[in-house]
Amino acid sequence: MAKSKNYVISETGEFPAQYKVLHLEEDGIYRPVFGPDPDLEDAERKCAEMNGERARNDKGQLVADDPSTPDVNEAYVGGKKPKKKAPAKKKTTAKKNNY
Repeated sequence: MAKSKNYVISETGEFPAQYKVLHLEEDGIYRPVFGPDPDLEDAERKCAEMNGERARNDKGQLVADDPSTPDVNEAYVGGKKPKKKAPAKKKTTAKKNNY
């Protein structure tokens, strides 16, 4: 199952170009959380950080966390591990008596 990304980059359509990071809410509407920013690289970095993407080196290999820096997690873009979402609750159905 592919991991869905709840954060995307949007261009404002103005000149010069401005970029925003949008978050997909539960109601299906994208709302801005970062920007507008004239630098696309900043918007891409922020989007990757919020999606919890793993950091990679120039060869494309995953980067490990350095234990000597407890306040920064080098394994993730932006230096922070994403928060885990609460698991979805299962729906319970009432059992029917077949008498």
